[in-house]
Amino acid sequence: GETGQPVEALQSMLALYGYGLEVTGVFDETTRLCVTAFQRHFRQEKVDGVADRSTITTLHKLLKALPALS
Repeated sequence: GETGQPVEALQSMLALYGYGLEVTGVFDETTRLCVTAFQRHFRQEKVDGVADRSTITTLHKLLKALPALS
């Protein structure tokens, strides 16, 4: 149920990484499911759909490793 800029930033990062997610600024069910899928793939030690510090740090690292777009 969270809303605002931090949620928009999370949604934008997930979308940049390839998750089909609309950036709405609302932490809705679709966002929770995308976070859960991300955690299952990249951070299996805690899969709960909550965008905690570890999840966001992992996402940042993965985005930085992507090749730059021209």
